[in-house]
Amino acid sequence: MKATLLTLAALCALILSGCTTPVAIDPMTGEDQVAEYRAGYFYAPLDASIGHVFKTAIRELDNMGYFRTGELHRKTEITIYARKVGDQPVSLRATQMEDGRSQVRIRVGRLGNLAESQNIFARVRDAL
Repeated sequence: MKATLLTLAALCALILSGCTTPVAIDPMTGEDQVAEYRAGYFYAPLDASIGHVFKTAIRELDNMGYFRTGELHRKTEITIYARKVGDQPVSLRATQMEDGRSQVRIRVGRLGNLAESQNIFARVRDAL
């Protein structure tokens, strides 16, 4: 019984960590820019520094009604922690890439929420 449960847990972990879904960022403009939704996290590039992304993201999260609970500043990344109605965790991490752009990683809830992550990203991107 234990072997079956361990095998099932390993299989589920493999499936969740290996699934990547390409997501069109802005199909209306015809841009080739594509994001990824991988294991509950939404990844997308932005043409701005992490400092500018941080300032814009906290303003937009506040405007969307999220309750910010903390921030973690590191040399090449900044993470914003928040909560939404229903006490679901929200995290937004901006990582500085070598070319001066930023990589944004967003997760809403414990298992992820693609639609809400896209909404947060669109609001931040439009505000930049």
